[in-house]
Amino acid sequence: MTKMKKVFLALIGFSLLMIYLFLSSRREITITLGMFTGSNWDVYNAESYKVIDDAIEKFEKEHPNVTIEYKSGILKQDYSAWLASNIASGDQPDVFMVLAEDFNKLSSLGALMPLDDLIKSNNVSTDIFYESALSSGSYQNTQYALPYEINPTMMCVNRDLLEKEGIAIPEGNWTIEEFYRICAQVTKDTDGDGTIDQYGSYGFKWQDAVNGYGIRLFDEEGASSNLNQSNVRKALSYIQKLKDLNKGYQVSSEDFDKGNVAFCPLTFAQYRTYQPYPYRVSKYSTFKWSCLAMPGTTANQKTSQIATSLIAINSKTTQQQLAFEFLETLTIDQEIQQELFENSQGASALKSVMASDSTKALLDQDAMSNYSLKQDVLDAIIENAVIEPKFKKYNNIIERCDYLITNALNENKIDDELVDIEKEIDNLLK
Repeated sequence: MTKMKKVFLALIGFSLLMIYLFLSSRREITITLGMFTGSNWDVYNAESYKVIDDAIEKFEKEHPNVTIEYKSGILKQDYSAWLASNIASGDQPDVFMVLAEDFNKLSSLGALMPLDDLIKSNNVSTDIFYESALSSGSYQNTQYALPYEINPTMMCVNRDLLEKEGIAIPEGNWTIEEFYRICAQVTKDTDGDGTIDQYGSYGFKWQDAVNGYGIRLFDEEGASSNLNQSNVRKALSYIQKLKDLNKGYQVSSEDFDKGNVAFCPLTFAQYRTYQPYPYRVSKYSTFKWSCLAMPGTTANQKTSQIATSLIAINSKTTQQQLAFEFLETLTIDQEIQQELFENSQGASALKSVMASDSTKALLDQDAMSNYSLKQDVLDAIIENAVIEPKFKKYNNIIERCDYLITNALNENKIDDELVDIEKEIDNLLK
């Protein structure tokens, strides 16, 4: 074969390769998305599809041959069953939302694609996320999902009530002892009719006390619990002491709305939705209020619960790279995440979004006065949020713990029943 003929054949081969690559690049590809309608935080959200639709539009503009498809109208309460059915039939979406209660199970069953290699190959720095939010998508030291939206819990403070009682507003690093002391000081009969009508707190639960004392209820592997320990008994005794201040009266949200309660934990989504409070607080009451981190025992302690909305990739997707790039658009793109913060009730897991001027302006606009929720306070609450354990049975176990402990506290039998509660939980963990 002559040299010229070899060159000619090489050129033909190269041309055919270029044509194949060109046609491949123009081939229409469909990426499926699994999501539910409404808010992940069980509050009203009229814009549940807006951010997703805008993210899809942006992604498709950057990838002209890719179409993102999703099925609309799936309610949150139906989503877990819908997703499980699709996984069982092999039709699960390429990219999909994962409810917190499903994450550990789906990770352990291999339904979610490990993301560590994709994160590395796409030069994604995980430092852009709040640690507590990022860890929500980690299972056994592997990242299986990225945070889409977060919902921290914070403490609402009735400023007028405290000022009336001559009590200084607590600082951000206030302690659980200070919390009780103030509650005891403000709980009283203010009109002299012999009945308590002003209260220290509403909605402060045993889990809040456990977090306040920095207690870990389970070992890292989820093999055993630490329920019948002196520090847990101390935290539960603390809750009993708070209840005892009210002399048997069950404080309600209505009491808080009327301005008769000093403290009330609420989520950021509740704060932004304004139902049932602080909407009635800000619109129908005259007292001023502000938000703080939950109380702890030391400065900068992780005390606040944080719920995270996660997005993962199907472990069996045939479009791994494109699926990850779409995941990036949803969770990492600054423009999309800023829009999410402005159109939903939750917060962004991106530090840059929560520190932006747009976020500050929105928080200032939401506030009824300059004493509401400050940007730096919200940042500190998220930064110091509690990181929940990651083992397969955790969600079911903590639900059972809540049921047993709450009942024992309501019946004032926690000292007698804690040993049996620990035995039952340890049996469930086996």
